[in-house]
Amino acid sequence: MPAPPADDPPPQPSAAPAVGGVLRSSGALSIGVAVSRVLGLVRQSLFSRLIGAGALADAYTVAFRIPNLLRDLLAEGALSSAFVPTFTEAMVQEDRERAYRLADLALAGVLLLTGTLTLLGVLFAEQVVRLITSGWSADKIADTAALTRIMMPLLALVSVGAVWTGMLTAQRRFLPLAYAPAMFNVVSIVAGLGLWLAGVGGAAAVTAWAIATLVAGVAQTVILLPSLWPLAYRPRLRFAGLWTHPGVRRIVRLMLPAVVGVAAVQLNVFVNTRFAASLGDGPVAQIEYAFRIFFLPIGIFGVALATVTTTQVSEEAARGDRHGLIARTGDGIAAVWLLTSASTVGLCILAEPVVGLIYEGGRFGHAETVAVAAILQAYVLGLIPYTLVKIVAPAFYTINKTRLPLLASLAAIAVNIGFNALTYRQLGAPGLALGTSIGAVVNVAVLRLLYRREIGRLERPGRARELAWLGLANAVLAALLIGLWSLAARGLAWLSGQVPRLALTLLEVLALTLIIGAGFAVYTAILRRGAFPGADALARLPAGLLRRLRRRRA
Repeated sequence: MPAPPADDPPPQPSAAPAVGGVLRSSGALSIGVAVSRVLGLVRQSLFSRLIGAGALADAYTVAFRIPNLLRDLLAEGALSSAFVPTFTEAMVQEDRERAYRLADLALAGVLLLTGTLTLLGVLFAEQVVRLITSGWSADKIADTAALTRIMMPLLALVSVGAVWTGMLTAQRRFLPLAYAPAMFNVVSIVAGLGLWLAGVGGAAAVTAWAIATLVAGVAQTVILLPSLWPLAYRPRLRFAGLWTHPGVRRIVRLMLPAVVGVAAVQLNVFVNTRFAASLGDGPVAQIEYAFRIFFLPIGIFGVALATVTTTQVSEEAARGDRHGLIARTGDGIAAVWLLTSASTVGLCILAEPVVGLIYEGGRFGHAETVAVAAILQAYVLGLIPYTLVKIVAPAFYTINKTRLPLLASLAAIAVNIGFNALTYRQLGAPGLALGTSIGAVVNVAVLRLLYRREIGRLERPGRARELAWLGLANAVLAALLIGLWSLAARGLAWLSGQVPRLALTLLEVLALTLIIGAGFAVYTAILRRGAFPGADALARLPAGLLRRLRRRRA
């Protein structure tokens, strides 16, 4: 049983070494995730040029979203939150053989459930598409249903991968978690380049892209096995004991509230998709394009930090160390503020050039760039709270308080849906993204209140001073980015029409790289001056990456 909460955990002399440790622990994973996310943007960039941001892009986006809604509901949401602490407890308190038996039982149960749902999705694809969209023509619905049938098996594939990912996470094998999605993107990019070179476009390109997406899902799952092999794991489907094993029962018990919570989130996605679909051709795809960029810092920083923090708090909870659990959560929160506040400032100011650089070209014009940039700016307002939820919520699962994140999630979704229902006609697609950000703020606010009541206080001495330095660093960063990009934009505008398009694009890449690099240097210098926790580790991160690359070349 966890110890009762206390308002005042023992004070720590300094959070800086601990936060730096979190950054170093997540550093390799962050690099791997960064590679995967950048490849994901390359994939999306190819898609935008092949398909554009109109009716066909809407059809693919909704068709891809249907198995992903169920995946998030069952695999990467509820299952991950329930499986990792249960598997970790089996590893710590029992032995590896029994933990692996539990994993095989979970694998069998997941395949049984998701295989059934996949079959139902294929059979009733058109009805599902009609349910999730609004105001679409019969032809657009039929096209979307055909794409849904192609990609529906992704649900079972990714669910299997979620079990194997949980096993790797519990045993601190983090890099495969980044490389598996990278493989998904590599396969998609190869297929996209083939379509581009062959001059395939329109409906044929969308169908071919959907088939390539399914093949990429197979590659993403299978690539996890070589990492499990050295850990003496050999996958087996075990059905005997599936309904009676105490570990499976605990997973199901933890999953049920989590499923309701994630279902509420997916209901939010469902409702917002209907709102976007009713705005005409384009908004569904435009929101997806913006979200891909918005998710880049979440993927690089948030997912990596959440993975490391979840593992650490699961271990502390398994040992019954409440103060250690609070400390590890606090370290993760400080690291989130350090990393994502600067990302928020940067993406707000540089939204349009970033969107244009990634997507503009082929069937994706400047008007689409402006529309997607406005949506992105609304999304990034929720970047910090969105990432904080990933850090704070898992702590409740480790102490079997699974209903509390559900309450926070329900409150956030109620606010989000209410705001969007009242404003989507007036604010359009950017308003839907803004509603998501407002919901994230509500979610993390409720979680923090519940954390203090159930576990303990996350505040520590010196926090006000740290926030002051963080505010100063971000204010200077904003002024610097505005000034430097203003100068760069004038220079690029003067060169437009005088140099080839490719050369202009390369110059824009160079300008953005230098501006972001200058912003990083100034931001970290100010925070190091203020002794912000983890600032030294962040400042040394690029040099450490270069050393690692040199060692690999040697």
